[in-house]
Amino acid sequence: MTAVQPQVSGVSAAPSPSANRVQVALMVADVQFGVVLDAVAPVSRHMSALVDLSNQRLDQIGRPKLQPAGATDATGKVVRGRWALCWVDGTMLRPSRSLAEQGVVDGTKLWLQFVDDTESRTPVIENVTTAAATELRRSRQKITPELAARIGVGLLSTSVLVVLAMLARWRYGHDGFVAAAAAAVIALALLVAATVLAMRAGLTRRALIEEDSSDRHAWSEWQTEVAVADTLRLTGCAAAAVAAALVVPGPLGAPHGALGATVALAAAGLTLRYTGRHLSLCTAVIVLGLAALVTGAVRMLLVTSAPVLLASVLLVSMVGMKITPSLARIAAKIRLPVMPPPGRPWVFETRPYLPGEVVVVVGGRPVLEGPESVQQVALNTERARVYITGMLMAFSILLVISCLGLCDPHSPRRWLMVVLAGVVAAAVLLHGRSYTDRWQSSILAVTAVTIAVVVALRYIVQLWSMPALLVGCGLIVALPTLGLIAAVIVPRSTYTPVFEQFVEWIEYFLLAAVWPLAFEVMDVFAAIRYRS
Repeated sequence: MTAVQPQVSGVSAAPSPSANRVQVALMVADVQFGVVLDAVAPVSRHMSALVDLSNQRLDQIGRPKLQPAGATDATGKVVRGRWALCWVDGTMLRPSRSLAEQGVVDGTKLWLQFVDDTESRTPVIENVTTAAATELRRSRQKITPELAARIGVGLLSTSVLVVLAMLARWRYGHDGFVAAAAAAVIALALLVAATVLAMRAGLTRRALIEEDSSDRHAWSEWQTEVAVADTLRLTGCAAAAVAAALVVPGPLGAPHGALGATVALAAAGLTLRYTGRHLSLCTAVIVLGLAALVTGAVRMLLVTSAPVLLASVLLVSMVGMKITPSLARIAAKIRLPVMPPPGRPWVFETRPYLPGEVVVVVGGRPVLEGPESVQQVALNTERARVYITGMLMAFSILLVISCLGLCDPHSPRRWLMVVLAGVVAAAVLLHGRSYTDRWQSSILAVTAVTIAVVVALRYIVQLWSMPALLVGCGLIVALPTLGLIAAVIVPRSTYTPVFEQFVEWIEYFLLAAVWPLAFEVMDVFAAIRYRS
């Protein structure tokens, strides 16, 4: 029995190429375009090519490109996740399965979306050093380029000041122009670098304003450039003043100080005029420069003795410290209100300190004379506060220098000098009650303690005996201790008006007692007795 075997074809029919392809509508960032994908390959194989293709299409129509996985958001935080194909309801297609297996046919609309990675990752800690580094990285801020630049310019300024001190010490013992030339070269290099950085900072600021940029990082970089330029400029001005002081031939003395003070005055004035920054520092430099210039000129022309000069500077500093608010008001252009007597015709007229329209000849544009706005008045008030801080710093330095110079342990009337320094310190300490700004009050309190400490140090160093050592060290420790006790008790206590008035009378008495003591130091009373 035979059977007929059916004919079996040796080659199977090849599937149609179009059966393995599917054309879908891809939505990317509100933009739709068609794309042909492999229907039998896993979805994960398409993602890299789809992201690149989407970026090309978005770039062609001028839309922003897709951010790659692991990029940072607007806050600087790294976003973890991946791109995925999703249905209209946001359901993500499985990456390990193909489009055909998940029911994707021709004409299906899919969305390309970024899916955040919500898994919490626990860092693997191998040893205690890794744990310490991880904890410090989390709780401490890392160094930034801006902070590194500020630290670097601070180190440079400190090094330059040390070099200037060494050059001045060399010039003190050796006559010549080498030290002055070296200081001049340093000043020139610093000023050129500061000018270049200031021009760059100006261009950066202009670009940021034109772009109306709100990038905090860009503005932080601009502030760093300004800070570095200002630091280099101030250090260069100090080097220029030292170079000018050292260039005068002869032993160091009044002419050198006068010329150096003149250069410092010019530098401070130019800084205020063209930058408008560092008002306190420039004000202090101007006051100190004027004092040094006048003192040096008097020393050169009249050959005045050191005690007379120091006592005169002390009196001028006390008067200047007392009238500092008035000087600051004048410098800040704050007008006091005019109080006319009753019955005058102009009582009900516009006060001269109020704004008034005035036509300017050039251009014919009306402007306001006087305080133009509340903002301008507030700005002038803040400027006056800064001026007061600078003046108090300058007068405090002058008082410390004067008291330190007057209190000579080998002087025949050293008790008088010590009494004068003590009265000045007490008067300055009580005068600090007049200021509401904590920094200004702190400046006066620190000045009072510093006067006593430096006088004690001079007695210890020059006498170098056991009684001077014990008394001076005890005084140096006791004064800050009393200050600490007063800082804890005084602000928490309530005092009667009678007691406050009594303290104010003590302040006035000490301020008045400075004058006869200073006149006695200058031998004014002895000169009056001899000439009478």
